[in-house]
Amino acid sequence: MTEILADKTSQFVHLSDWDDATLLDVLGHARKMKEEHFRKPVASGKMLGLIFLNPSLRTRISFETAAVHLGAGTSIIQPGQGTWTFETQTGVIMDGDRTEHLKEAVQVISRYVDVIGVRAFAGMKSLDEDMEDQLLRDIVSYATVPVINMESAREHPCQALADGLTMLERLDGKPKDKKFVLSWAPHPKPLPMAVPNSALEMAARLGMEVTLACPPEMTLPDTVLDKIRAHASRNGSQLHVEQDQQAAFRDADIIYGKSWAAPIVYTDPAAEEKLRTDTCRNWTITADLMSATRKAAFMHCLPVRRNVVVSDAVLDSADAIHIDQAENRLHVQKAVLMKLMRLMS
Repeated sequence: MTEILADKTSQFVHLSDWDDATLLDVLGHARKMKEEHFRKPVASGKMLGLIFLNPSLRTRISFETAAVHLGAGTSIIQPGQGTWTFETQTGVIMDGDRTEHLKEAVQVISRYVDVIGVRAFAGMKSLDEDMEDQLLRDIVSYATVPVINMESAREHPCQALADGLTMLERLDGKPKDKKFVLSWAPHPKPLPMAVPNSALEMAARLGMEVTLACPPEMTLPDTVLDKIRAHASRNGSQLHVEQDQQAAFRDADIIYGKSWAAPIVYTDPAAEEKLRTDTCRNWTITADLMSATRKAAFMHCLPVRRNVVVSDAVLDSADAIHIDQAENRLHVQKAVLMKLMRLMS
């Protein structure tokens, strides 16, 4: 698949837009700003437009707060809630209830703001279409200012940056060769693969030994795993896929709990639901499982279903760092905004 823009450093759409050195530089700036409680109007007069095609809590508040701390303004666009409804498909006859095409909307927004953030979840209708991230690609092609991916069908790079900063803090800045386990967990809803895709990539790019723990039916697509393997190999580590959850947790330094839908959700939703809510229900992350680790930290991107994805005992333990992880969304996004606005030295 071709990349969206030739100048990839002028956007943050994929983690792969920035090389390892750039990612580490951004994480370093984020960590420094966190330590300094950085609040300076370095972006005074700048404007951030945030397009939410899906719900948000942490993403919205953290970006709004980051902008305020930097002295920038924000405009929240939620199609159909105070703005016109948006048509997102190309080549359609717009004789229905959608008022404005995304093509015009994004071009106009680009004339008003300095950076556009976009949140557009997976459609969960076609695996190929979701892996292509077509909606996000269209938005980037219409925009004439830098674009930030605030979670798309395929990736969640802002969450991955927060994950990276959180792991650097937990591991005293020495993540290389530490064991990172991304464990699938049950959930009442079929969730997209964006977070697991990006979490695995971040761990691999930090040089961690990466394990994907999941039932065989939940294994991520080969296109995703091949990419993770390549990142791991380049950084001197490996990707392991483990179908035994207890074995996967053994001697881990980081446990990242997350649910996602089995790929068969695209072809047989009923069978996928049975797998996720019944057959694999015993994949809930518990204190017993955590006891096999090397006193691992527990991470989750939130929101989390208590006692479905993970037990209260794990979430309420001293080794649960999901709240730190959520806070770090603010700090990494300050760094991303400063980089894209060319304010980072």
